Amino acid sequence: FMEFEIGEIEKAQLKEGEDVILEKDYKRMENSKKIVEALSAVYADTGYERADSAGEGIGRALRNMGGIADLDEALEGLKGQLDEIEHLLNDFNRSVTDYMEDMNFPQEVFMETAQRLDTLNLLKSKYGDNIEEILKYKEERTKRLEVLNNYGQYVEELKKSSQKEEEELVKNCKKLSSIRKKYAKEMSKKIKEALVDLNFLDAKFEIQVTSMEGNYSSKGYDQVEFLISTNPGEKIKPLSEVASGGELSRIMLALKTVLADKDEIPTLIFDEIDVGISGRTAQKVSEKLALIGRNHQILCITHLPQIAAMADAHFLIEKRVEEKVTRTHIWPLKGQKSDEELARMLGGVEITEAVLQNAKEMKELAAKTKRKWSEN
Repeated sequence: FMEFEIGEIEKAQLKEGEDVILEKDYKRMENSKKIVEALSAVYADTGYERADSAGEGIGRALRNMGGIADLDEALEGLKGQLDEIEHLLNDFNRSVTDYMEDMNFPQEVFMETAQRLDTLNLLKSKYGDNIEEILKYKEERTKRLEVLNNYGQYVEELKKSSQKEEEELVKNCKKLSSIRKKYAKEMSKKIKEALVDLNFLDAKFEIQVTSMEGNYSSKGYDQVEFLISTNPGEKIKPLSEVASGGELSRIMLALKTVLADKDEIPTLIFDEIDVGISGRTAQKVSEKLALIGRNHQILCITHLPQIAAMADAHFLIEKRVEEKVTRTHIWPLKGQKSDEELARMLGGVEITEAVLQNAKEMKELAAKTKRKWSEN
């Protein structure tokens, strides 16, 4: 069937733009009688065959102007304008005559044009809206037919191409896997150091890279898993199996500290990060949060003043029972309000001047630390 389609199109010997020209010619020839009759009437009005025609009228006007033109320069100018009108009219009449002569064509020419248009319109109904699309269709079918006629060779070429691509894929996957394994060791060491800073003194941390050959994706064929043990004698296990929310938050903080410059996540949320810590560990946590906050927006829910003092902005979250329904409210804290809430976290319900001063000093020390980082 494809051979028939290709043969039918080739037999027509199509030329781009031919259909547009033929349609114009057909329209002109189909209306030739109407056109000739109208142009004949026009020529009768503009030529010299009737006494009241435009040509005769201008001729008489020129003869009259000729008798007086030399009497005044202005009259000479008017005669010149009339001469131009006569020339334009003569050019127009010649064009009309030429056009009418062109309309004198054999009936066979009209029939051939009509038949050719029928052929083109039939091809358009099958293969495309215009000659360009028909020729494109023929080209596509020709290529398809060549593939089918040489199917065995085509399959063999596909196999060779596929094998070559797979070899290149495996090569790149191995290269990527080698890079991953190299940096996994370096990153594991940095994350372990960050964990020790966060009071995981006996922590073990590994990034396990397992090559899954045959399981290809746009990211290679590696399966990457983070393994951790936070207690002495505890078996190292996947990070996803760490149960404690507080522990998990601090582990994530260690990860984010190491990956801060590479991570593209704009906002990070830490909850329960202060569970089971105090003193120097709490201070370390606050500093690492602030460091990450230089490249990300950090939302941290905390009960520890050391962590709160390091923040750039404070919000108070409070639960209230209203009409037997528990509702959570949140307020921004600025200036004195922020100092008072930090003092409350330090000293309980009663806020003394000493506690308030301590809160202000904590915020000042935190601000000083962050300024020092900015300068470096």
